[in-house]
Amino acid sequence: MGEFVTPTGLQRKTLQEIRTDFENGLKRVFGPEFETSVDSPNGLLISQLSLSFSKLWELAQEVYLSRDPAQAEGVALDWIASLSGITRKQATSCKVKAMLYSSKESLTVPAGSLAVRERGALPFSLDESVTIERSACASLLIKDAGSAKNTSYVFHFTFGDITLNNSTASENLNVLQSQILDAGGTATFPTGEVEDGLLVTHSSGVVGITGSMPDDFDIFAMGEGDFTATVEGYQTCEIGELNVVSSSIEGWDEVYNFVAGVPGSDRETDEQLRVRRMVAVTSIQARGTDPSIEAHLIQDVEGVLTARVFSNRSMTQDADNRPPKSFECLVVGGTDADVARCIYENQPAGIQSYGNTSVQVTDDAGDEQTISFSRPQAKYLWVKITYHLYSEEQAPTNDEIKAALMAWADREYQMGKDVIPTRVLQGLYNVDGIGTASVQVAVTNAPDGTPSYGTSVISISPVEYAALASSRTTLVKVT
Repeated sequence: MGEFVTPTGLQRKTLQEIRTDFENGLKRVFGPEFETSVDSPNGLLISQLSLSFSKLWELAQEVYLSRDPAQAEGVALDWIASLSGITRKQATSCKVKAMLYSSKESLTVPAGSLAVRERGALPFSLDESVTIERSACASLLIKDAGSAKNTSYVFHFTFGDITLNNSTASENLNVLQSQILDAGGTATFPTGEVEDGLLVTHSSGVVGITGSMPDDFDIFAMGEGDFTATVEGYQTCEIGELNVVSSSIEGWDEVYNFVAGVPGSDRETDEQLRVRRMVAVTSIQARGTDPSIEAHLIQDVEGVLTARVFSNRSMTQDADNRPPKSFECLVVGGTDADVARCIYENQPAGIQSYGNTSVQVTDDAGDEQTISFSRPQAKYLWVKITYHLYSEEQAPTNDEIKAALMAWADREYQMGKDVIPTRVLQGLYNVDGIGTASVQVAVTNAPDGTPSYGTSVISISPVEYAALASSRTTLVKVT
């Protein structure tokens, strides 16, 4: 450790210690008689310098503490969380599906049109334009505008004509509801109130009304639209609250949400982010989930360098040949026995393990259990580099070039990482003395295979990795 960052933490100098250092330093230069009293000109200068340097120590302490998840704030905490793959959740807006009503034969309500949640006068913007056709729409809303008994009203629905002539004590809309149901349509009073209208739909998903409209009824064609609150943050929209049309669009008569909206959320606070980061970091304590199995393999099994877990939760074989309801652990490093034991102790109950390696594990009852997992399969990488020397730098040896390439390849080629030929040059230029260069690559299934070189990207599947060796590296120096 350093002089100031010690095993016990940052050893910050106090203001008095800084001042004493200045006084002693000046006396060493100008002699022990150099005047440094607080009220002397020299002393006043020392005080100002000490205050400035104290601010630098404060900065050092703030930077030091900003790496502590328990004390970091804002951007510093974001950086720490990102090391664990966690990103701060930003504020979101409330979203809600609502029905747009139009009494016109055809209407398009453009995106960006506004409706208002009456509570708090919160505006909501229409995400995408909605076209409403009376002859074919999502639903129809019929309101009684003063219809009379013993009067014939004809409705030309797309699923059949209905003539309403009610001579009973029932409301006209109640009788119309029964007739629509008999004709194969669907009719409900979504708010429970007859005066709010009868909602007409059809099992096909499309309903319409054509021809002349019956007198004494208001008929609205309806189309569903997605709305987003114009203000981010925690807001809700309960059923029926989005009910005010704000934009002046002729023919857009009403709006109503028959389902509650998805609440918006505030930006995640520092404390919330700390808690979520800690949960993610300690996921290793869980059992049976993909992330926890990965964490246990990496943490608990000696020699494991990396691990990935893939699950097929469907009832059919997936594209990578995993059986239904199975999971596959891809593991690099560790002994087969240790890896299998770790998987057995952390696997989900009743789910089949799958892979190209199978090991017998003895359970607590003394029975043998077969645990399968996969060792990533090597695709043997061949590299041919043609290069010129750069005369202003010392020329490297072949061994130095190959060593640089091997070190780079070990970092680069993890499981599933494709081989991009030009990217190999990154490893080449880790040594001095290289000028222009070109590269060709190939892969074989065996280390002694016959390569077919090219300059195209070579795809590596998630269960494979590219393996480069000095013996498969050819260097051609052009003079």
